[in-house]
Amino acid sequence: MNIPLELVNVLNWGDDAPGEDKVPGKNKAGEATVDNYLSDMHPVCGHMVQFGLDYHNFMDNNDPAALLEFIEKYRNSSYWRLAQFANGLQMDIDAVRNTLLRPDISNGTVEGINNDIKRDKRVCCGKAKIDLLSAKMLLRQIGKGIRTIINGATGNRAAAGIT
Repeated sequence: MNIPLELVNVLNWGDDAPGEDKVPGKNKAGEATVDNYLSDMHPVCGHMVQFGLDYHNFMDNNDPAALLEFIEKYRNSSYWRLAQFANGLQMDIDAVRNTLLRPDISNGTVEGINNDIKRDKRVCCGKAKIDLLSAKMLLRQIGKGIRTIINGATGNRAAAGIT
């Protein structure tokens, strides 16, 4: 991303000392860019960008071999947070590998039920105990089953009189 010259001067990224060969934020063509400034002044930014690219490489391609390469590359990183993340992946390697091998499996059903339970607890203002919540959830699931049977028999909700 190129920055207007006026902004470069305001941020003091310009040539303060004309005799210097290296001015932070300038590339070889003399253009001031945010990327160059960050990589010159904060070297960790380059490592973080590469870390993100490597991570998305194996996640987007569902590639377990690239996962192992990623862990090996960052396991002993000089940046302890990157090393901690890679070591965490190593500890949960079976779960992460299964996620890559089976991307079509979801825990959406369980999350939906959790959402229903939390909503019912909020509606009851904390006064509902486990037996009342269980009864409400059971009735809701029975109601969903009846609607499914009715919809299956008639073909649609409007014909079944369910809104």
